[in-house]
Order: sequence, then structure tokens, then C-alpha cells
Amino acid sequence: MASEGNPEFQVTPPVPEAVVVPETSKQANEPSTSPSSPVPGEFLDKRERNHGLPDWYKVGWTSFSELPDPAFEEHVDALKQELNGSVDAVAERYSTARPDKPIEHTDMISQYLSEAYYGEWYHNAGAMIVAVAGTYLQTKLGGGLMGCLVIGAFLGTYYQTSIRRMRRNIRDDIHRELMQTNLMTDLESAEWINNFMSKFWLIYEPGLSAQIISTADSILVENTPSFLDSIRLSTFTLGTKAPRIEGIKTYPRTEPNVVCMDWKLSFVPNDVTDLTPRDLESKVNPKIVLTIRLGKGMIGAGMPILLEDIAFSGNMRLKFKFYNEFPHIKSIDASFLEPPHIDYVLKPVGGETFGFDINNIPGLESFIKDQIHATLGPMMYAPNVYTVDMTGNAVSLDDKNGVVAVTLYSASNLKATDFFGSLDPYVSLHLGNVHADPVALTKCIEDTSNPKWNETHYVLINNLNDSVFMQVMDRNSGRKDAVVGVTNVELKQLEEERSLEGLNLVVMRNGKPVGDIKADVRYFAVPKPEKKEDGTLIPLPESNTGILRFSLLECRELGGNKRRSGFGLIKSDMDAYAVVQMNGVEKMRTKVFKHSPNPTWNKYVDVFVQDVNAMDISITIWNSNEFSDDSVVARWSSSLKELRDQIENDKQDWWNLQDGSGRIHLATTWKPVPMGAININASFKNAPPIGVVRIKMNSGRDLKNVEALTGGKSDPYARVLSGLMVRAQTDPLLDNLDPVWNTALYVPVHSVREDLTLEVMDYNDIQKDKSLGLTSLILKDIIDEQATEDGQPIYIGKEPLKRTVDLQNHERTKTRGVLSYEASFHPTLELAQEKEKEEQDKAADAEAEVQDAAVGSAPAAPSETPADAAADATGPAAAEQGPENGAPALPEKDIHGELIKYTADNKIDYIAYNHGILSVTIHHVKLAEREKACVEVMIDSNDAQYTTTPLKGVMLPFHETANAFVKEMDFSRLIVNVKKYDENEKERRLIGHINIPVLDIVRKIAQDGYDFQTGTSYDLLDCAGGAIQLGFKFSPIIHYKMDPAESLENQGNLTVTLVRASNLKAADRSGTSDPYVVFRLDEAKVHKSEPVKKTLNPVFKNEVFTVPVLNRTVSKLHAAVYDWDQIGSDTLLGESSIPIYSEDFESFVARQVDVPLTGGGSLVVRLLWQPQLLARKRTGTSLFSATTRMFTSAPGSAFGASKTIVGGGIGAGGKVLGAGIDVLESGFDRLNVFKKKEQAPVHGSLSGAATEPIMHRSSTSTVSLLSSPSASVGADDAASINTTSSGSTVQITLVEGRNLKAMDRGGTSDPYARVRIGNKVVYKTKHVKKTLTPVWNESFVAKVDSGKLDIKVKDKNTLTDVDIGDAVLDVSNVLQSGQPYDGWLKLSPADAGEIHVRVEAMRD
Repeated sequence: MASEGNPEFQVTPPVPEAVVVPETSKQANEPSTSPSSPVPGEFLDKRERNHGLPDWYKVGWTSFSELPDPAFEEHVDALKQELNGSVDAVAERYSTARPDKPIEHTDMISQYLSEAYYGEWYHNAGAMIVAVAGTYLQTKLGGGLMGCLVIGAFLGTYYQTSIRRMRRNIRDDIHRELMQTNLMTDLESAEWINNFMSKFWLIYEPGLSAQIISTADSILVENTPSFLDSIRLSTFTLGTKAPRIEGIKTYPRTEPNVVCMDWKLSFVPNDVTDLTPRDLESKVNPKIVLTIRLGKGMIGAGMPILLEDIAFSGNMRLKFKFYNEFPHIKSIDASFLEPPHIDYVLKPVGGETFGFDINNIPGLESFIKDQIHATLGPMMYAPNVYTVDMTGNAVSLDDKNGVVAVTLYSASNLKATDFFGSLDPYVSLHLGNVHADPVALTKCIEDTSNPKWNETHYVLINNLNDSVFMQVMDRNSGRKDAVVGVTNVELKQLEEERSLEGLNLVVMRNGKPVGDIKADVRYFAVPKPEKKEDGTLIPLPESNTGILRFSLLECRELGGNKRRSGFGLIKSDMDAYAVVQMNGVEKMRTKVFKHSPNPTWNKYVDVFVQDVNAMDISITIWNSNEFSDDSVVARWSSSLKELRDQIENDKQDWWNLQDGSGRIHLATTWKPVPMGAININASFKNAPPIGVVRIKMNSGRDLKNVEALTGGKSDPYARVLSGLMVRAQTDPLLDNLDPVWNTALYVPVHSVREDLTLEVMDYNDIQKDKSLGLTSLILKDIIDEQATEDGQPIYIGKEPLKRTVDLQNHERTKTRGVLSYEASFHPTLELAQEKEKEEQDKAADAEAEVQDAAVGSAPAAPSETPADAAADATGPAAAEQGPENGAPALPEKDIHGELIKYTADNKIDYIAYNHGILSVTIHHVKLAEREKACVEVMIDSNDAQYTTTPLKGVMLPFHETANAFVKEMDFSRLIVNVKKYDENEKERRLIGHINIPVLDIVRKIAQDGYDFQTGTSYDLLDCAGGAIQLGFKFSPIIHYKMDPAESLENQGNLTVTLVRASNLKAADRSGTSDPYVVFRLDEAKVHKSEPVKKTLNPVFKNEVFTVPVLNRTVSKLHAAVYDWDQIGSDTLLGESSIPIYSEDFESFVARQVDVPLTGGGSLVVRLLWQPQLLARKRTGTSLFSATTRMFTSAPGSAFGASKTIVGGGIGAGGKVLGAGIDVLESGFDRLNVFKKKEQAPVHGSLSGAATEPIMHRSSTSTVSLLSSPSASVGADDAASINTTSSGSTVQITLVEGRNLKAMDRGGTSDPYARVRIGNKVVYKTKHVKKTLTPVWNESFVAKVDSGKLDIKVKDKNTLTDVDIGDAVLDVSNVLQSGQPYDGWLKLSPADAGEIHVRVEAMRD
């Protein structure tokens, strides 16, 4: 079999006879690949135990012993574990092992006899038995004395040989044991090595001293204090007497791969007792002179500092650890067993003649020695050890072994540190510490809190134990730049994944978030050399990108023989420094080397080179002048490619300087880093969603009460943030420290690193909401990232999480409260990528750079997903060609194994997928006047799921992409609001909006009706002349099944008509009752009927009410029938629960229910269920519910019919939940729900695009929102949305009121009504004194622009009028149908009463 390293090399030795292969084996004719049964000639991948040779070779003593090879540390550790971790037991195993010792026998005797009763004794016994038996046998056979003598001679020879072996072994064992004892107790002499050192030292010491001076001078130049002119090591010698090893003690009982010794060392050059007279004559003592030059220039003077009579002695323990590769020493651990003795003479002034040893100053000598011991102690005084790695694999802390490419795209919502001036942000990158010098700076973007950089910077690193800090700075003119905030990325994350794309990093300042940064971080390691099987190194791959270490070592003979000073005087030295530039950018500047024409710098700089062929290097040598400008001494320049050729091929290391005399010594080290091109437009900006994260907020417990001072409780809600952007949130629960939300939130994600933050907030109507605590959701806990054979990533959801976690504050310390939630991941439909797919069109990225009269930044549109590419490639043309004509075959499944649904024309059937992610790209917005505005996007939500960065102007180029989850395509609607920007989200005023059914959008996507890159223009509602340009993409969600309780069909308005009751219990003496009915929803009172006098079978008239239901699967409607009594308490006649949810309970179909009562009799009610998205109208910390109709056939009636809805008091402390709910949009009776109709063409304007009917069903319910036949209107009758925006005239009559709430002490009120349209009060009636049933009958005419009337009834007082209640009436249907409205409106709150209103459209 050919080896992997050399296919032509074959080894075919003879097969051992012991190897027998059964013929019946299933693999008899196939070579075995099992490591336990190697075939002769086979080379295995890992043959460490046999040193690279096949297993059928027997190599070394390990082939004949059962002991593990000590060259492999893991084998020794395994043996140690078998021996209960005893080092002595391991040493004992190896100390009794000899290479010639045979392998332990396992014969029959050893199986039955203990080792105490045998020890190869049977050899001797057998010899004696054979001798006796042989003597007896030959005697019986007639043999004589001669035979006995021969047998005795053989027995004696055997005995003599055996005794000699025994005595030799005993002697060897005794000698070995005595030597081991001596090694542990006695010091061995090392005179042989001392004799060697005494001769070698005389040769080695001069070169060592010269090397120390050269190195020390360059270090002293870098660290010379500013008040000194220079510091120079002018004299250095260690003398002629070599260091000595006084003795060595060895510890034999160690692990087999460890040698431990104690060396007693000394360097005492002043000890002359062991020197001969001739050695004394030639003896040189150690001497070190450090010259410090004071003053400047010619007026300076040098002061020598003398250090001599150096002596040193100490006891050092050395521990050598071996391994199997050359040089076989893995590491050396060194430590002093006790503080060494140090002696010296230091004369800082006076030199050798008049110098004074400062150690004579009392206390100074001990102080200096204590400082030395305090420095060396933690480093190498026992038990601390100083480890020297001998493998060559140790990473120097100065080496650069990798490149981190940091791509900074943009930042958003940055908050300046002061309130004055503009914010001009830029980012400085720091390695390891935010206070370290910056390694890179971005450009500065002026006057914006949402900068966009789109820059990639390269950071050279030594290892992945550091962090990269990104500090956002605000550039200031005339003062120091201010710190906006800082964020960081721990590089350890790059150990498993070399690329962190789509990071959304929160910028923190003083523990609080002040913005976020969108970035990518990638790691490119320097490749390590690999060995072939024969031990030769595999050359590193060639690359034009890499890390260059450029070393500037020294210069010689600068300035020639004559050099002049600044005044023309001749001087013999100069003060030289060098400046290194690469491609015109300064990379290194050395310190000034004073008073020498031969400066030594030994400086280097590490630089990342993107293209080795485009790198030019230049060096300028300058002379530093004290009293004039610095002058150029010489120059040198070369291209990097030419320099490397000269060093590697010509072995050149010195070059002649240009424009001057002298030579320069240079060196380079090149580390290739293959990395390819980095496309900053290919990751974060264009990342399509990989799936959706479902987070079910279950409950909170023991939350912090931030309203304790005001006597209330927190009003908590939970939200999900990606970075600093709120992606979804629950509704607040009032006055509740243990809230139960049971609300599922959906957040699309783009990367497994897009970790989410779950935060509990306290709602405040006026003030900013306060944080009650937060926690993090790491997406890797719920997403498993895999890859196909082609390297395409696959994202698969793990098992859903169910957690109960303690909340933390923004400083990530524990705070009060616990959050319980569930989380799961559901991926998008993803097709396999084409192998030779070309890069997509980049025109959108170029367009995104244009700021067009506004400054903004955000991710651009998502790139085309593989599903989109497949959809484009599988059109009708491809279907006609078929695979045989070269068209790509339609894939049956996606990369998750999910079956793909196709249409008849071979396109992906997006409409067949009920769930998905809709990507909405906001290209630009056109406003009627200059505004600072932002755009909010929401689907199936009352709260914004994405908010753009604010821009100011008339034409606002946002170029941002929002992603929102579509829960049910048939019912979902896209709402895009353009709002006037305000820091307080609650103060943002609506400028314009659009409302489009998602089904219409997806249907048009499937028909290729949208140009995603350029988008489609839509007119903004309520904004004359306003328009918005949008682009759409749809990604179906797979592996997801919606919980029926989350269905949009289970949230909405329940209209209840009280019909009759029968066979009620008699409560009065007359045998009858005065029955009335009280309805409660989840313990909240929602309606009370009028009593019907003196009957047991009442028939109720005009008893109709509508109540909002958040989830009809869990809500309970309860009816109680009472007997009305004029005096005393009412009597309960019976009660019952009315079912409002069942599988056969259809929406938009009136259903009559007959329910039995507990006290006897029955109650008949008619129920009409209308699914709606319920919006909340919050006032203070109270919550007044309002309803947003989602499902309309035309946005022209987006705020359609108005039906009075009765709320109920829920909660306590004056806080009311569910009160005053009014319908904001037209009902489902206009939705065309179940009858499909041919799709109408969709035009560019919003009117055309949105008026297309989706479904149709005529409602047979007697409950009409308008109490007129026009309540159910088909899509064809729907008017354009612009009908109301142009301003229409209506006549409004305020007729009367009833059951108004008493506001005065006398139990009455002085009510009047006022009407507001938009922000303007258009009419106010006269007040009627002392009544709760006022009659006004006052009419007025007004123009209606928004379609809504805000009607408020107030109590007239002398000083301040008091609100009784209010209602909102949407007159859009009146304007569209022409039919008048005449009805009673419930006032909010629930007990405020009702008002009778008539509205009629006026014709021109």
C-alpha cells in the first residue's frame, strides 16, 4: 500500500506466520483499516508510538515492555491515574524496569500461586528433580558411577551459573539503591564542567559583553528622562573568572519524563583563593560604567556611575520535562529555593578614584536588596517558578500572529455628552485596554447622531485572549475630544468561529446605553508550518497579504569623516534619529541617539500589508539640532518586493544611504496571511433574515416598585431589544408587581450573534419609562449553526428554552425581580446556493451612500436570498426549456429538508406559506414641508417593530430595511407610519401613514410585481403631497406551528345582543320579577341592561353592546339575571357562563345561544365575533383600550365604521382597563373574507394598491356598526383613501345625553358637549343645568379631514369645568357610502353615560 506522503513508496515485508486470516471473513479479500489489526506495509496516519514506522516493526524498548512510553505525557498521566495519582508509585514502576527484563509470564503456575511463593524457583527445583530422576533411571538401567558423576557435573554447572547471576543482580540492586540514596542526600561535584567553563568563558565573555552593550544602549535611548541629555553604557565586562557550579543534587524518584535537580551556583570573581599566581596577574574584575550626560549640546558634561565587585550565589532548582521531538526537552522550570546572596559596589559620583560606595549609607544597602527580592520573589522564588518553553511553540508577546479585520458600518442613536454644539462622531480602536494607544481611527462624520462609516480597519494581534475596544469620540474644535461611549468585542469568540458578522454592539457610558454600532469582526491567523511524514516542512502558502515586521537596527559612519555643528564648528558626533514611512504614511520614529555617528536603535514595527506589490518604504535619517531646525543626514527608499528579494535571495542586510554618506542595517520578517478580498457590502448591510425567534413572556415575580413614593405600584411590561432598538413588547399591566403576560413576541434575526435583550419596563404616560431589570438571550442557546458540503450555513432550531432568570440592571449586577419566559427558533426557507453564482447587483449600495439633503445611516436592503434566486431562475421560460435544455432543475427540498411548494408556472408559491418574514425597505420619503422625521414599521402589532434613524428635510433618503414577522397572511396588515421625530417616543406626532394587506404584497411579489432595488411609490394618508418609496421581499418560515391561542382570529370585538329570557324565578309577591341582566368579562363588568317590569319571560329591546376580548380562548363571559328592587338590594335570579369560543363558532356570523341559568330558566343571546387587533389608549398610568381594525378591504376605509363599544372597570386604585374602546377601522363585514375574486391590477399609488379586495363575506348579523344597510360594503364600493384627506363637509347634530355621571354634590351635573376635529375645537353646545339627561338638539357644519370626531361631555363649573366622558366617532363610512349615522355612543369611562349623535354628509 502506498503511503500518503509518497504514493510511489511501497513496503512489502513477509507476512508473519502467526497472522491467519479466516476465509469465512466478510472482508477476507479486503485490506483491514483497523488500527488494531494493521496490514504489513501499511502506513498509518498517527504512529507516534512506533516513531513513524509501521506497527509490524518492533522499535525500541517500548515494543518489549508493557510500560507506556514516557515521551508521551498523556500516557504517563493515564498510568498515574491508575495508581491513584501517586508520583512515587509511577517512579517505582519505572525504577525497577530494565530493558532486558522479559515480559511477565502468565503460565499455569503463576495463575494459581501467589508471587510470594514463587519467583522462577521452579527452574532450580526442576533441575534438582531431573538430576535425581536421571540418577535413579541410569542406576535402574545398569549405569555406574560414571553416569552419576556426569549428571552431577551438569547440576553443579547449572548451580554455579545460577548463583553467579543472583550475586550479580544483588550487587547491582544494592549499588543502585545506594546511589539513589546518595543522589537524594549528597551533593555531586561538577568540577568537570567548571573546568570547561573556565576555558570557554575567556572566549565567550567579550562577545557577550558587546551584545549586552548594543542591546542596552538602544533601550537606554528609549527610556532617557527629558531632563538628561543622554544615558550611555560606556563600559561593560563580567571579568575573566567564569561562574561556577558548586554542587548538584538529583532527585531520582520523579515521573519518568521529568528530571529534577538542585544546582548550587556562584559567581564570585573577587574570590582569588582558587587562582594561581599567573591567573592573578591576568585577572580582570567585572566592571560596568553608565555615563549620564547632563546639560545640552556643547555645554553638557558626562557623569560616570560605576558598578563593580559584583558577587552572586544561590541555590536553584531546575526541573526538565522531556518529550518525543527534538531537542526532546519540552520545558525548564527554574526557581530559587532561598533568596540568593547579592553583593556589589556602586559609586554614583567620583568614579574609580574618588568614588563613594553608597552601600555605606546606613539602611540603603538593605533597602536595595529588599527591592530586588520583592521583584524577583513573585517571579522565581519557591514555590513560584520561571518556565522556559524549549519547544519553539511558545508565542512571544511581541509577535503578531493574526489579523482582526474590523468593519464598522454605522452607529445609531448616539447621545452626546453635552447639550451644546453638534455631535461629530468617529471611532478609535484599542487593543486590550480602552486606555491604550489607538491602533486605528475612522473618519469623522460631522453633525449627526447616526453616522455611517463603511470602513474596514486591520488590527494585528498576538493571541485571542485580548479584546478590541471601540470608543466613540466626539470631535471638538479648540478643546479636547469628548468620549461618547465605548463597546468591546472579546476575541475569544473567534476561536471557534473565525467570523462574527452582523454584530449590533451597544455603546455604554457610565453603565448606561448611549447608542449602538453595527460591525463585522473577522479573524485571519498566520498559518503555521506543517511537517510531512518524512519530517520536512511544507512551505507556507504564498500570499500578497500578510504581516511585515520591519526592523531598523543601526547605522554606521553617518556624515562621513567630517561633520559640522549648527554654527559651522567641526564635531565628531551627531544626534541622529530616523523616520520610517510606508506608502507616505509615517509608521515609526526612533528616539534620538546622542553623540554618535553610529546610532543603534534596534526598533521594529509590525504593519499589515494588503498588497506586497504596492508597498513602498522610505527612511529619512535626521540630525537633531538644539539651536536650529533638524537637518536631513541621509535617505533610503525601496519597494517592499525589491527589499525582500535582496534579503532572501542576495542575503543582503546592509545598504548604502542615499543623499548622504553612511550605511544602514535593516531586517524584515514576512508572515503571509491568506484572507482574500473583504466586501463590506456582503455581510451585515445585506444579511437576509435567517429565521424568527419566538419569545413567550410568561410572567414576572417580585418586581421592583418604582412608584412606591407616590403610593402606587409599577405598571410593568416586557420588551425585546436588538441592540437599542425595541423589536416587540407586551401590553402593560397596571399596579402589578407579579404580572402574568402570557404573550408571544416574534423577532426576526439575521445572525446567531444577534443576541437579544429582554427587559421589563414600568410604563409612564408623561415621563420616560423606567427599567425594572433585564436579561440577555444568547441565540446560540436556541440555534444550531451547521454547514452543507458546499459550506453553506444551515440554521436549525434547538430544543425550546424555558427559563426563569433573575433580572439585572444595566451594570449587569443583580436587581430585584424574576422573569419567566420561553424561547424557540424557526428558520426561513433556504435553497442550496449555486456553485458558480455571480455577485449581485451593487447599485443599491451605491445609491445608499447618497445623502440627498439629509444625513442618515442604517443597513441597506437585504441581499437576494437563495430562495429569491431560485424563484427568479424558475420562471416560465425555465419550465418550458426543462432540464434537458440546460435550465436548472427545480429543487424538491430546501437545505433543511423541507418540501418546497411551487405554483403551476414553477415558481415558489409564497401564498401557500401562511407564516413568514416580510422585509420592507424604506428607500425614501417625500414630505410636504421640511421636517425631522422617522418611519415606523409594524405588522400585527400596535407598537413599532422597527424605527428608522431620523432624517431632516423634504426628501428623506432612509435606505433602511425592516423585517417583521407575518403571523397569519390572510389577516395580517402592514402599517407604515411617518412621524415627526422626538426624543420622547410618546410625543411623536403622526405625519402620514399607509396600511396595506400583507396578502396583497406577497401576491405581487410572487408575480414579480415589485422592483425591490428601486421600490414602489405610495401616497401617504393624511399628508397632502406626501409619498413613500418601499421595496418588499418575503421569506417563508418553516418548522413552525402556531399556537391557536395566538391566532389573530382569537383577538377582537365580541358583539352581544341580549334577546330574551324565559321561565325565570319569581322574586316579587305578585309572582313576577323585574329582571335585568349584568354581563361580566373575566370578572370585569361590561354591560347592564334596562329592567323589564313584571314578567318572567322578558324580551329585551336595543340591548346591544360590544366588548374587546384579548383572547377568546381563555376569556370567560358571564351573565347574571337580577330582580330589580326599588328599595333594598337586588335579588339574583340566576346566572350562567356563555361560551364564546368553539371550533364551530365562525367569525362574522351571528350565532344565537340559549344558556340555562342556575336558578332556573334560560337566557337567549346573540353573539357576533369580529377578529381585530386591539390597540391600547393609555392615559397616565391608566390604560384605556382602543381598537385598531386590521382587516379592511381598502385602506380608504382604514379608519372606518364607528360602533360604540362598552368597556368595563378592571383593576383597582382608580385605574380602569378596557374602558372606552372604540373601533378605529372598518369591520370584517367589509373584508370580503371567504370568496376569492380575480385580482385587480395594482398601481403605483397607494389607492390602487390597497383597494384590491382580499376576501368577501356578507354578514347576516342584525348588529350593524352603522345601524344601516350600508354597513356591509363590498370592495368595489370602497372609495379612494384620498376621499377624506381632501376635506369633506358633514352636518353634525348633538341631540341629547342619558345616564350621565353626576359630578356635583347634589347628584346632578351641568352638562355640555364640545366637538374637536384634529387639534381644533369646532363646536361647543350650551350647558343644561342640573340634569343627567340633557337635550341639546344643536347642529353645525364642519369640514372633516381625518375622518374622526372627538366628542367630549363636560360639567360646567364656575372655576374649572370637569370632564364627564368622551367618545370618538369615525365618519369615514358616512363619507364613502353617503348614508347618515344616527345612534348612541358610549362615553369613556364605562359609567360616564351615553350621547346621541347624528352625522350626515353634505353634497356640493
